[in-house]
Amino acid sequence: MIDINEKWPEILDFLKTEYEIQEVAFQTFILPLKVHSFDDKNITLVFTGGSGIGGLSYVNKRYYDFIVLAISIITGEEYNVNIYLPGNVEKFYANTENNTSENLADIELEQRIKDANLDKRFTFESFVVGNNAVAQATSLAVADSPGEAYNPLFIYGGVGLGKTHLMQSIGNFILNNNPTAKVLYTTTESFTNEVIDLLGRQKTNQDDIIEFRKKYRNVDVLLIDDIQFISKKDRTQEEIFNTINELLLKHKQIVFTSDRKPEEIEDIADRLTSRFQQGLTVDILNPDYETRMAILKKYANTKGVKVTDDMEDPENVKIIEALDYIATNFVSNVRELEGSLNNVIAFSKISNKPISKEFAIETLKVDNTDKKITCESIIDTVAEHFQISVADICSQKRSSEISFPRQICMYLCRIYTDEKLETIGNYLNKKNHATISYGYNEIKKAIETDASIKATIDVLKKKIDPN
Repeated sequence: MIDINEKWPEILDFLKTEYEIQEVAFQTFILPLKVHSFDDKNITLVFTGGSGIGGLSYVNKRYYDFIVLAISIITGEEYNVNIYLPGNVEKFYANTENNTSENLADIELEQRIKDANLDKRFTFESFVVGNNAVAQATSLAVADSPGEAYNPLFIYGGVGLGKTHLMQSIGNFILNNNPTAKVLYTTTESFTNEVIDLLGRQKTNQDDIIEFRKKYRNVDVLLIDDIQFISKKDRTQEEIFNTINELLLKHKQIVFTSDRKPEEIEDIADRLTSRFQQGLTVDILNPDYETRMAILKKYANTKGVKVTDDMEDPENVKIIEALDYIATNFVSNVRELEGSLNNVIAFSKISNKPISKEFAIETLKVDNTDKKITCESIIDTVAEHFQISVADICSQKRSSEISFPRQICMYLCRIYTDEKLETIGNYLNKKNHATISYGYNEIKKAIETDASIKATIDVLKKKIDPN
């Protein structure tokens, strides 16, 4: 008989590497699994993690099939696998079709997700990490220990890069693992509208104000999207500030998203900026080419278009070539990528034509010869090349890691667009047009004296204008 205890470290390692389980998830849900007993046909495991029933439910739901398969591959034998909490005789959340209690739990979870204003599709599993490993790992750490790690968490980045996805992933993770947790997601616009509604009434009932405040302050996790829209809204700022204070006092988790850093949000109270900066600020970067391809492959599979790594399959190669074309020509954000692929898939079904590069070109009608080069597209390209955020380039940061790419943007905007210095300055959040002229001249001189800088500029020129 095979000794499962001896094989267990190898099984755990296989689970982690083969199924690409993130370190935090591995430490939280997989490593706490211990071998209790086994025979020729059955293996009993115990889940010793601190998350208790919630953690066990998550293991059964997310990893049970992987665990069974890993055991089979490593041992060469098939086993019935049961997972219990320590000291319990009964198995909780058994992975069977007829388990009524599990079905009921799923229904209850669906309702809790709905009540929290969350979209269940936004999970850590569906988020393509790519060059945003720091933002993903930080968000997962917050989800695993809400109110303890990084509070508040402030996620910033451009439109369509995945801020909302990560934020809602935190909420969904917590609800999946803690049956009693109270999570609430809202947008700043919705929050503001509620404040306006209260103030706009001829006679505001004190009970209405109390209910409004209870809604946002009697939660374990508060998720507020697009916080930059509180700019110039004094009463909304007051309510959010007081809400933050009360939640932090109770050690409740708060997560914000924004298209810019806290200190770059204009017309808000200094005390509010200070609260935003109290925890941890992380940025989401524009997806690089590899990330864009990974996003497209994953999205294609969710839409019923099977994409594999088999380069011997002519049909698969054609699909990959189409994805490559999209990843090369649509670089701004995830929404643009998915929208482009959606169009290709839809027209493929309507016309009954196979997906290929030629079909993608025809469908999307991207003509690089006529493609207008703008200051915005140049800044996006430079940000991607240097693996920094657009928000950083347009910030007041003066470190060489930021100021050098910023000057390159100034130079390229001058040579590729007809925009005035003032307009370029507006794109880069620089009010003095002399700054733009200085940056342009600095890069122009550097090209003449530094071969490496010239090479960098040449690469960027090809990215900006492939023709």
